[in-house]
Amino acid sequence: MSLFKRAHDNLVLRKKRLLSGLINCIPWGFPRFEKESPGIEQGKYYLITANSKVGKTQIADWLFLYNTIRQVIDNNLEIKLKIFYFTLEMSKEQKMLSAFSNILYVKENVRIAPKDLRSTRADNILSDEILDLIKKYEPYFNKIEEIVEFIDDIRNPTGIFKFAYEYAMKNGTQHKKTVEFTDNKTGDTWEKEVDDYYEPHDPEEYVMVFIDHVSLISTEKKNGIQMNLHQSIVELSSNYLVRLRNKYNYIPVVIQQQAAAQESLDNFKLGKLKPTASGLGDCKLTFRDADMIIGLFSPFIHEIKTYLGYDIMFFRDNIRFLEIIGGREGGGGTNCPLYFDGAVNYFKELPSPEDEKKLGLVYNYIEQTIRKK
Repeated sequence: MSLFKRAHDNLVLRKKRLLSGLINCIPWGFPRFEKESPGIEQGKYYLITANSKVGKTQIADWLFLYNTIRQVIDNNLEIKLKIFYFTLEMSKEQKMLSAFSNILYVKENVRIAPKDLRSTRADNILSDEILDLIKKYEPYFNKIEEIVEFIDDIRNPTGIFKFAYEYAMKNGTQHKKTVEFTDNKTGDTWEKEVDDYYEPHDPEEYVMVFIDHVSLISTEKKNGIQMNLHQSIVELSSNYLVRLRNKYNYIPVVIQQQAAAQESLDNFKLGKLKPTASGLGDCKLTFRDADMIIGLFSPFIHEIKTYLGYDIMFFRDNIRFLEIIGGREGGGGTNCPLYFDGAVNYFKELPSPEDEKKLGLVYNYIEQTIRKK
């Protein structure tokens, strides 16, 4: 099949899908954000960045893990979802505890942080009621485990790629073509079979390769020479993740810190505190590979009193701003204000500052629930 025909047929298919009520992306769940980007698409590379302690992992988990899982399980979204989550910072068990907290809050309005689930103090033992609630959702978590595979024992670029590649080979067909090569010196010609295009068994499957976070990968050798961290990140991103996106239509999701210098006193004085593509830590070249770079900003950390009309001194650490800060398809300019509860990894789009009635409900909730003595 020619490249033209594959590209044309894909356009026709995407149109038919929308006309028949199906989707071409997984919605983000934030209406203001969706004005700039409707949702998560197959074959797109997403890079999430923020300064230290702002909540990079939490917003990435909300958007690409909890949001997508709920869309599939709760909303019966007619897609298949598979997530390979390379958790380089936390263990698999810690990720599951975070999921317990999030599900208990979203489903049962029970607010309990992962640290309080572990019964680490005699005066803070987990109640039987909470244990029973968690048990109640065992079938739900069994479905999650069918979708998500947490991997905490593979850290090097080649190992990450091979893991995803093996899944691609088991769940699709690699079509080949014969190409003729010519030796420029002798004029001799020969034929060689090379990869043409990949066809998944299930075109409706969204496959994510999630890296948290990229600066924690292990370095490795290339051509017998030990690479440093910067070189290893380039190898992972520009070679392997781009290949998974371009050849197999997979969805790389990479978390990357901002460089420490981004929070310098000079940047504070200049008002340049928001995350930027140029501020990426350890390797700035990843921005060239990503289709979308998503930044998360916390004004409170920088002692900013008001921001875009919001009273930051009231919200304190319970407000974040989400923005597309770069990528191949443009972006920038849309700040999506979010209520944030770090204890249960929860985000919700805030009303506009002018909507005093709806914003008042948020204020009351924070005072009565978050800051209740």
